[in-house]
Amino acid sequence: MARKSKRKEGEEASVPLSAMMDIVFLLIIFFVVTAAIDKEIEDEQVSLANAPHGKPLTKKDPRSFTINVRNDGTINVGMMPANLKQITAQLNSAASKWGNDIPIIIRGDRNVQHEYIKNVMQAITETRLYRVKFNAVIMDKEK
Repeated sequence: MARKSKRKEGEEASVPLSAMMDIVFLLIIFFVVTAAIDKEIEDEQVSLANAPHGKPLTKKDPRSFTINVRNDGTINVGMMPANLKQITAQLNSAASKWGNDIPIIIRGDRNVQHEYIKNVMQAITETRLYRVKFNAVIMDKEK
């Protein structure tokens, strides 16, 4: 038999607001944290070169592997310092997971010596990956 709940006539159903507020705050924290993940890949200490004739990137592949090379030659992958052997190992791991056509983005500082960029490119060559792009700032042609 089904039970019938007995409710007093003056009593109304209510939603617990404290639990609702907890859920809302958790959702806000989740969206703020996930929105900031993409920014952690790009090193703000890298000042990119100007590319007045470059084409803007329309879509970014979520599998992209970004390597930042600072002015002093320091190499960062995902804001973590890395040496060339670590880059090769990480790229091999990414290639086994996502395939050999993963895009690699090199973000070199405009004042970095080319020797550091060349070393990164040689580390990439050892992995036999071929989709390498260089990041730059696209300036207006009128300026």
